[in-house]
Parts: sequence; C-alpha cells; structure tokens
Amino acid sequence: MKYATFVAMLYCAVAGAQTLSLEEALRAGGANSPRLAAQRNAVSAAGEQVSRARELPDPRLKFGIENLPVSGEDRFRYGRDFMTSGAIGVMQEFPNAAKRSARGERAARAQTVEQASLASQRAILHRDIATAWLELYYAERGEEALGRLISALSTQSQAAAAALARGRQSAAESLMLRSALEQARERMLDQQRNVRRARINLAVLVGDDAQRPLGAAPDTGRLAVAPDALLKRVNDHAHLRIFDVREELARADVDLARASRQSDWGLEVQYGQRAPYFDNMLTVMVSMDLPWQRGKRQDRDVAAKLAELEQARATREDARRIHEAEMRGYLADFEAADARIARYRDLLIPLSKERYEAALAAYRGGRGELNGVLEASRGVADTEIGALAIAAERARAWASLTYLYTDDGEHDAHMGAKP
Repeated sequence: MKYATFVAMLYCAVAGAQTLSLEEALRAGGANSPRLAAQRNAVSAAGEQVSRARELPDPRLKFGIENLPVSGEDRFRYGRDFMTSGAIGVMQEFPNAAKRSARGERAARAQTVEQASLASQRAILHRDIATAWLELYYAERGEEALGRLISALSTQSQAAAAALARGRQSAAESLMLRSALEQARERMLDQQRNVRRARINLAVLVGDDAQRPLGAAPDTGRLAVAPDALLKRVNDHAHLRIFDVREELARADVDLARASRQSDWGLEVQYGQRAPYFDNMLTVMVSMDLPWQRGKRQDRDVAAKLAELEQARATREDARRIHEAEMRGYLADFEAADARIARYRDLLIPLSKERYEAALAAYRGGRGELNGVLEASRGVADTEIGALAIAAERARAWASLTYLYTDDGEHDAHMGAKP
C-alpha cells in the first residue's frame, strides 16, 4: 500500500471518529447554552424565596428618649421630669397564618413557573439545534450535488478541448462546455456561502463543535409519535406548561388576597429607663389590623386577582389554539414534503437521468445537439438539489414536531440514521 493512500485512509478514519452527530450537538448545546444558564439561575433565585416567604418579617429595634421637656425651666434636661425616660424596645409583626401559608404557596408556584420556562427553553433550544444541524447537513448535500455536476462538466470540457485541438469538435461546442462549467462553478460559490452561513448558525448554538464534520442524519421520514396521537397531545406542548403554572400562580394570588381579609397583629415590648431619679417602666403593646371596610379594600383586591385568574385561563386557551394550529401546520408541511420526496425519488430523478442518457446517446450518435446534453445534465443536478430542498423542508417540520411535542426519551429512540 502506498504511503499517500495509507495517510488518506487514516485521515478519513480520524475524521469519521470526530464527526458531530445530532445527539452530540444537542448535548453540546445544552451544556454551553447561555439561555439555559440564565433560566437555571432564575429557577434557583425563585427557589430561595420559597422558604423565605413563610418566615416572619424581621423584628425592629426601637430606642430613644420619651417625653423630654422642650419648654419651661427644665427644657432639654434629662432626669428632671418624672415622665422622661430613655426607652429601648423590640417590635415584631405577625402576619396571620393564612397569609404566611399563601405567601409560601405563591412563592412555590413562582418557582414552578421558572421551572416550566426552563423546560420550554430547553425544548426550543433542542428544536433550534436540530433545525440548524439539518440545515447544514442538507446544504452540504447540495454542495456535493453541484460538485458532481462540476466534475462531469470539467471532464467533458477537457475532452472537448482535446478534440478541438485535433479538429474533431467545433470551437462553439467547446466554448459552450466551458460556459456551462463556469456557470456551475458560480452556483457552487453561492452554495458554499449557504454552507458557511449554516455552520455559523449552528456554531451560535453548540460552539466550536460546529466545526466538526457532520455524522449521519437521523431518519426524518418517521415521526416519534403518530400524527393522530400528536393532535391529542397538544397540551403536552412544552410552552403550554408555562401557561398552566401561571394559572396556578394566579390562583395562589387569589388565596393571598383572601388571606388579607384576616387581621395581622404585632407585639411591642419597651423598657423605659428613668433611674436613678424615678422608677423604671415596662411597656407591652399589641396592635392589629382593622379591615373594617372590606367592600372598598380587601374585596376589591380579591376581585382584581380573580380577574387576573380568568385572564390567565383565557391566555392559556389562546396559546393552546395557536400551538394546535402550528402543530397542524407542521404536520401538513411534513406530509406534503414526504409525498413530494416520494415523487422525486420514484419519478422525477429517474426521469431526469433517463433524459440525460437519451440526450447523450443522441449526441454521440450524431442525432442531437450538445446544448441538449448540457441542459439535461443541469436538469439532473437541479432535480437532485430540488429533492434536497424538499428533504430539508420535511426535516424542519420533523424537528419542530419531535422536540416540542414529545419527551426526550421518545425522540431519542427514533433518531436512527437514515438507511
């Protein structure tokens, strides 16, 4: 075996071992995502408030001078009037038990909202990564199709140049081949730009791993869950869970508003120092709220929170309808693209190849024109690229249906490589 051949085989083996599969892209994106890191911190912040919400407010220290004369011959003189004292005390507020419990429940629901937002952000990130990975995959397949066209045209152009030198082919036909070759190269430049942009978009989501060659694509022709089952599971949409827990949060706000109808109370203990002139004093005071006009205050608060609860329910139903319509749209895109791919595979691609073979045979037999061969050759490439565009469209619908409507374990079981 030649050394160059051995090096080439070794390079291919190493590159194959370093390919980036869709599963690896998802893991890399999840581990390095700033949006997930931000949302995890939001969950942590909300969790810190859960136990805090049920605690009593901090006590207050109170100190100073009471009843110091400010007029008369004893003005501003401490210890001359029996009512003057140096006072120090502690005040503590005691919200009613129902309010403290409602505050704790509301804080727990707020944490649940952040957790649901984290799950939704993760699902959206997975969908975005899958879409970007598949866009790059099909852009590279389009580049390969154009590469095959350029290779064929380059071979024909070189043969035409040799034939022209021997006087066996006209200059017009040679120039026609060169023109077709340069047009194909122009298309390649544009396709290479698409590949670079697709890789940049993937790098935004997964980092430096986007520079690795892509592995085999998942089978995007098969959904993890049947279409009928997906329609029945619209409530499992990751984003809808946020609206569910926001409704629970609104309900907790109603309970907290109702708890405000009950009185809070406070305790104050104060020690008055008057010695050595007079006796020291101890003061104990109890205070409480007097919600005596509930119809104008607390009941209005409850009514406002009840209205916000109904708002949350209506918003959730609106979101459900929107997501159901989106899901039906994705299913329509998937099914239409699937049918079109079958047409390309079974009819259009074979027809384009048969047309090319017929045009080439006619040209070689002196019954056809070179222009017909070139047109047929471009038709083969265009048909292959068109099939790839439809496959990319189906892949986008597949990603949206797989990563927003199913659990991770379900779609992982259906991500085998395409045969």
